[in-house]
Amino acid sequence: MIALLNQPWTERLGWTLLHFLWQGILVAALYALARALAGHRISARGRYAIACASLLAMIVAPALTYWWLGNSGQATRIGDPTDWGTRQLAPGVAYSPITDPWQQAMPGIVMVWFAGAAACSLRLLMGFISAAALRRSRHAPVLAEWQQTLDRLIERMHVSRSVRLLATDRVDSPSVIGWLRPVILAPVGVLCGLAPEQVEALLAHELAHVRRHDYLVNVLQGIAESLLFYHPAVWWISNQIRAEREHCCDDLAIAATGDVLVYARALAELESMRPAHFKAALSANDGSLLRRIQRLADPVAAHRPAGWGVAWSLGALLLLGIAGVAVTGAQGQSQPVVNLDTVWADTVKQGDMKLEVRALGRLTSGHTAALKVAETQMQDVRQGEPAMIGFRNRKETVGGKVAVVHPEVANGTMTVDVVMDDALPPGINLQEPVDGTITVGGLTNVVYVGRPVFGRSNSRVMLFKLEPGGHSAKKLPVQFGATSVNLIEIKSGLRPGDKVIISDMSQYDGVAAIVLR
Repeated sequence: MIALLNQPWTERLGWTLLHFLWQGILVAALYALARALAGHRISARGRYAIACASLLAMIVAPALTYWWLGNSGQATRIGDPTDWGTRQLAPGVAYSPITDPWQQAMPGIVMVWFAGAAACSLRLLMGFISAAALRRSRHAPVLAEWQQTLDRLIERMHVSRSVRLLATDRVDSPSVIGWLRPVILAPVGVLCGLAPEQVEALLAHELAHVRRHDYLVNVLQGIAESLLFYHPAVWWISNQIRAEREHCCDDLAIAATGDVLVYARALAELESMRPAHFKAALSANDGSLLRRIQRLADPVAAHRPAGWGVAWSLGALLLLGIAGVAVTGAQGQSQPVVNLDTVWADTVKQGDMKLEVRALGRLTSGHTAALKVAETQMQDVRQGEPAMIGFRNRKETVGGKVAVVHPEVANGTMTVDVVMDDALPPGINLQEPVDGTITVGGLTNVVYVGRPVFGRSNSRVMLFKLEPGGHSAKKLPVQFGATSVNLIEIKSGLRPGDKVIISDMSQYDGVAAIVLR
């Protein structure tokens, strides 16, 4: 777990969770404002759509934030940890321990979120298991007349799937279980104790759930609540969805049966048949039978615009501003301090750029050398191309040309023989290794910079660009083009005159900006 929480994405996820604090308040405030202003002028279906759209916005907001933080430089992997050979050629970057309290808190924040999400997901899973067990349990036989009544309602309400009716004593009210093959579980007391027209009205309500695919929506709601469990606004809007869902089904049931009074009396009878402990638990839910009955009796009064809705929204927007400033300010302060002497920076230039291939080898005589070139770089190496031979711990170099290109491949390399134009400098041992550079072409009037240790041709990476004054650097995406030994072409992201850090900055993968001193 410690190794997992020390990955670059941990801080990115932590900031995403913190940013959702103000984002959730914003969505909830806008929803409350829209609902207060609309009042009874929109139907239950419209209010349900607004609530679902609000919850969807709450789900999308963290995903977009996580993507944006990565795209803007937060916790973006800029190096290849397997490329140790290349990294060893770069100057070292001094290690700077994390001292910012926000950065230190990120692993703990993420760990608490993981624990809470896991607990809520387990609770949701146990609910699925209980529902499946309830469906598979033994049920009392249902009179054929009730199934025929249900079939007539299915045809009348244009329900596209067949639905079975099962009688049980393990539920307190009719309930729908399942999405692909739904069943309606009805209490035995309801089927036997209510008038036929009242039972028909209650069954129409449950069929409305099937027609609207509410079981599937409820599952998605549970997933959203599990992932965003820590924000009260998520639970509030989710409860609003459940309440408006019942109202929508009430309207469809009344449309199918044609009698509001019969349906209201059916709900009242169902309420009186519930055990006391069940009614107490349900009374905290805005989808309670009592509220639904009040809505059926006086729809206008049930949704009369309330001044508290506007006031709550304005207060929430004020709190939103405070939370947004606090989180953004904390994130802005989470910038590590880096010693300018420990990084290697280069200025972006525009002009002609040589394309060169690097090789390692040894002298074979006083005028020839055998160089080994990576097979992946051999497509541009040709006989007669200019080459330059360098010697370890010596400044002198000797020019030459490629004489022979051997086609054999060994350990991912191919051998190239180079004939030198001049004699070797004095004191050179014929057995010592040499460094070779072969010029394979060139680009005219391009933008280029010193090749970073992680630079690859035609790749997109994140580089720290120095701000005016050189006291800070911000990460930005850069598109590379062709590469040479020490240079790389810039396709987009930088302009001539920009100064960027090209040494290994992988230890700062989790930040978007650094302070330079």
